[in-house]
Amino acid sequence: MDEHISTSATRAPQPGTGPNAPGSDAARLERPSVVPGPESAVEVGRWADSEDLRRTELVYAPAFWVLLPLAAIAFLVHQAVTDPTGAGWNIAFNGESRDTWPSWVPCGAWIGVSVWLLAAIGVLLFRLSILRDLQAENRWIYEHGVAHSIHRASIDYDDGEDTWATYIALDHRVHDKQAETIHRAFEEWLRSTGLPPSGSAPISSAALFGPQMKGGYFILHPPMSRVAGSDTGHRWVLITEPRRAADDVIVTPIPEPKKLARIRRRLSRKADHRSAL
Repeated sequence: MDEHISTSATRAPQPGTGPNAPGSDAARLERPSVVPGPESAVEVGRWADSEDLRRTELVYAPAFWVLLPLAAIAFLVHQAVTDPTGAGWNIAFNGESRDTWPSWVPCGAWIGVSVWLLAAIGVLLFRLSILRDLQAENRWIYEHGVAHSIHRASIDYDDGEDTWATYIALDHRVHDKQAETIHRAFEEWLRSTGLPPSGSAPISSAALFGPQMKGGYFILHPPMSRVAGSDTGHRWVLITEPRRAADDVIVTPIPEPKKLARIRRRLSRKADHRSAL
C-alpha cells in the first residue's frame, strides 16, 4: 500500500543564504507543463495496481486458495459416491495392505478439508474488507488529491544494503518562483543536516520552514522506483490530505504517460463493454 507524510518534523532555519540563495546563478528549476489528474476513483485504483500486486494479493491469491479445498471436497464427494470403501485404492496402513479404508479416514478427510475451506474463506473475506477500505481511500484521493511534480534530490539514500533516489515534490499550483525557493530550501536543508533517519515519512516544506513555504514535500522513500543513479520515469504524484487531522497525507504515484494512456484505454474498453450488455 501508499507512503505517508508526517507534519511533526523539527523546524529548520529559514533559508536565504548560500550559493543557491535567491538571486544566485543557480539553474532554473524545470517543471512539467502538462498537469495530469485522475478521471475516476477506479483509475486511481488502477494506478496503484500498476505499481504493486495489490489486486493479486487481495483478490486473486486468496480466491485461488478457496478453490483448492473446494476441489478437494469435489473429489471427496466423487469418492464417496463411486468408491466409499476405498476398494479402488491400494491401501497400506501400518505396513499392512488393506482393501478398505480405516473407518476414521473419510471422517478425518472431511474434517480437515472443511477446516481448510473455512480458513481460506476467512482470509478471502478479510482481504476483501481491506480492498473495500482501499476503494474508499481511492475515492477520497480522486476527490481531494493535488498533483505535485517530483524532482530528484541531490542526495541518494543508502542504508548499507540498498540505495535509491530521493525526491522533492512541488505543488503544481505554486508559481515557479515559489517552487524554486522551496526546492532550494530543501537542498540547503539536506546539505546542512543530511538525510532524515531511515523509515522517515515524507516531510512538508511548511513543517520545516514555516507556513509561508507551503507547497512542497521531501520524499525519502518514494512509492515508485528505488534505484539510485537513475531517475524514475514518474514525473508526478498526487498528494492528498487525510480525512482525520491526526493522520498523514497520502502520496500516490501518477503513472508515466504511456502507462497512463494504456490504463485509460483498458478502462474505456471495459466501460464500452458494460454499456453494450
